[in-house]
Amino acid sequence: MGAQRNVLPILFLALISFLTHSVLTQRVTINSQTERRALLDLRSSLGLRGKDWPIKTDPCTTWTGIRCQNGTVTNITVSGLRRTRIGRLYPRFNVDSLVNLTRLISFNASGFPLPGSIPDLFGNRLVHLEVLDLRSCNISGSIPSSLGNSFRLSSLYLSNNNLAGSIPSVLGELKNLKSLDLSINSLTGSIPSSFGSLINIEKLQLSSNYLSGSIPLSLFSLKALKVLNVSDNNLSGSIPVQFSNLSKLLELDLSKNSLYGSLPVEFTMLKSLQKMIIENNELDGRLPVDLFSNLVELQVVDLSGNKLDGNVNGSFWSMPNLTFFDVSNNNFSGHLPAPSSNHSVAPGAVFNLSNNLFYGTLDFSLGMFKFIDVSGNYLQGIVNDGDRNASVNMNCFHRPNQRSLDD
Repeated sequence: MGAQRNVLPILFLALISFLTHSVLTQRVTINSQTERRALLDLRSSLGLRGKDWPIKTDPCTTWTGIRCQNGTVTNITVSGLRRTRIGRLYPRFNVDSLVNLTRLISFNASGFPLPGSIPDLFGNRLVHLEVLDLRSCNISGSIPSSLGNSFRLSSLYLSNNNLAGSIPSVLGELKNLKSLDLSINSLTGSIPSSFGSLINIEKLQLSSNYLSGSIPLSLFSLKALKVLNVSDNNLSGSIPVQFSNLSKLLELDLSKNSLYGSLPVEFTMLKSLQKMIIENNELDGRLPVDLFSNLVELQVVDLSGNKLDGNVNGSFWSMPNLTFFDVSNNNFSGHLPAPSSNHSVAPGAVFNLSNNLFYGTLDFSLGMFKFIDVSGNYLQGIVNDGDRNASVNMNCFHRPNQRSLDD
């Protein structure tokens, strides 16, 4: 016991020493006049307010968004900073002075207007750069191929801008990249097959562009991929069976494209999948029988707006983590399966089964659901008028707003 009592003060003192060292490391003054001059030039070119970057104080200790290590600038965040009146009137993407910050690791300007094109210096001169965040910056022009030289980049965010042209294939050489977001731009051409070399990529987001062609098979070698979003493009072709290779995939969004064919039975192997969104394509055929009984981690399912047909296995009712299930506007038919008596309906889930060809007597209560839409089918029987959490119009029930006998 005495030995333990002696150890505790030593550990406490060691902890205090470590924390003190960390604070001093963060607050050490800038040790390079070249870097100080570079920051002052950046302050001027971006039109930043003196309140955030006061000219007579030390950048490492008092400037908002500046982080230093051993007196050297490593991180710059201008996201959230305000400009002077002149800066607001004449915003520019002028960051040439960054070339003198040779140890810069991160530059974050998310939401900060930088009209103009991305300068080559990010790829050619800032060799230590790991994070480049230019989301919602009003950037135009093309993605510079020089970014392919940023071998240390782990995160590249260029979404919600006015970027045009094709995606440079050299981005596939960024072996350390874990997150790439090029969504909400005007990019054209195909998804580069070179992306199959992004061996560490976890999030690949290319949605809301004008990309065409098929989904390149090279993507299915990305064993670390957790999020793939290529929605709202002009992609065509069938859904590759090789999706089964992406065993770590959590979120998949292929919606709003022109993909056709059936949903591969290999999808049942995506055991980790939490979101499966493939709405508004041209898929047809039947669903794999064991799709929903195998993918028990699913939280969101949206297959609406396709041409899928056949029966739907009733296992979807009781997926334990489900919050949203939408198979509306397809050609599903047969009797609508009742929830199993052995499993409760997923609590709090919303179901949309509308505008299909389900028929027969509805032999379960709609009152058990948070909300359910079965409108636009051929279901019949008696529905409780008190079920205000259900939409049942345009069926064959004994109530108003139903189909005619001719239908």
